[in-house]
Amino acid sequence: MKSLFYFLAIAAIGAAGFFGWTAKENYTAKLAERDGLIQQNKNLSRDIGIKETEEEAADAALKLAQKEDSKAKAELASAEAKANELASTLDSIGGDLEIADAEKKKIDDAIDSLRAKFPGIELEEVPRVVKGLEDEEKKLVGEEEDSSLVKKRLEDEVAKNLAETSRIVEKINQSIERVEGNTFQATIVAVDNDWNFVVIGAGEKSGLTGDSKLLIQRNGRLLGKLLISKLEPNSAVADVEPGSLKNGVALQPGDQVILESVRSN
Repeated sequence: MKSLFYFLAIAAIGAAGFFGWTAKENYTAKLAERDGLIQQNKNLSRDIGIKETEEEAADAALKLAQKEDSKAKAELASAEAKANELASTLDSIGGDLEIADAEKKKIDDAIDSLRAKFPGIELEEVPRVVKGLEDEEKKLVGEEEDSSLVKKRLEDEVAKNLAETSRIVEKINQSIERVEGNTFQATIVAVDNDWNFVVIGAGEKSGLTGDSKLLIQRNGRLLGKLLISKLEPNSAVADVEPGSLKNGVALQPGDQVILESVRSN
């Protein structure tokens, strides 16, 4: 009996040792498994941290890329607007250049015209020459005004003497042969070739009117035309019609005057 108890005790101890050893191995395995899980968790945490860092970096890179993209689009839009502005400016400059070319051509033409008018004169001297011409023109205008006054005084003096000359003119008219009908013929009794006017030995009593147009002839040859400027009963003052006098002809007393148009009876 005692031996059985020992046997059972030994068996129990052996079983306890067996179970204890098995439990130890299980515990050790569990510890190793736990440590493995802990390490896996650490690795996972590290990987998650890396992934999160990478995601944050990727988000930051994406935001930066989006920002750069927006900036690039804005710069592109600005560049396009600037290009359109430059194109518009270029068109405007092109138009201005065309206008400038046209103005330059006008100036060149004016310069060529001036050179043609003043051959042998340098362009820089043109203002001086033009000033001289203007001064000369003023002088001539002044002289012409003085001459007009002299002419008027002469005409007035002639008019005053017309009454005295009427008697002589009437005698001269009596010696003039008239043609048939009512045609008119008279004689020039005084001439002023400098002022281009004459005194005719006939007036209103001979049928002249203020708008009578007269022809001058000598020996049957036409010399020019006259326009009545002053009319008296027996005499008249007439101006030579500009451009009508033949070249080289100088009027003289005794030249004959007839009507340009013969009146009908």
